[in-house]
Amino acid sequence: MDLKRDYEKLYDQWLEEFQQTNLTELNQELFNYYKGILNFINDYKRENSNELKDNLLKSYKDNINFLFNDFLKLREVKIINSALTLKEINLNNVIETEKLLYQNLVSAIKGFKKVKLHSLSEQEIKGKGDGIVESETVSKKIITKALLSNKKEELIVSESNKVREKEKIDYTLVRFLKKTPPLVGIDLINYGPFKKEDIANLPQKNAIILIYEKFAEKIELT
Repeated sequence: MDLKRDYEKLYDQWLEEFQQTNLTELNQELFNYYKGILNFINDYKRENSNELKDNLLKSYKDNINFLFNDFLKLREVKIINSALTLKEINLNNVIETEKLLYQNLVSAIKGFKKVKLHSLSEQEIKGKGDGIVESETVSKKIITKALLSNKKEELIVSESNKVREKEKIDYTLVRFLKKTPPLVGIDLINYGPFKKEDIANLPQKNAIILIYEKFAEKIELT
């Protein structure tokens, strides 16, 4: 196994995933390839200790783990956002678990909208009395009203969720211990890339990962 070559391959795809809005192609074979790299570097143990080689191996291990996990997280965010807006994605570009995530979300959202539309239709018909308006005209008005109402409510809920999510996000001030590639925060803001000794105020959840992986340390404000 050539760690340098494998790392560069993973880094190139991670960077492409980061830079574009559409999903990059990830089939099961390629996913298993990346997973194999990850398992190898995490399980590998040297028989003879050598400080220089041990440090190099640890550096590869930290970076490969970070890239792989962030790569999958980027894809997860894209898939969820596409499903929420009912945007079609190329299912040939995703692995089976990602495909199931997208299809289940889309199915749930469409099912909710169908139930909601049916509920609105029943209420509208009951309010019209004993057949004063012809059924076809009633249906058209109900559907139009429901679609407009649904669209308005989606916009309100969307904006409301954005505000609530922003209010819930805590931030942590960190100092970077080494060069770190750019990342997408849980607030969907792009951060980085960072150099050693750079200081940044990041979402707490992202900061915890970076601290755990020894990419950064928390700055305590006293």
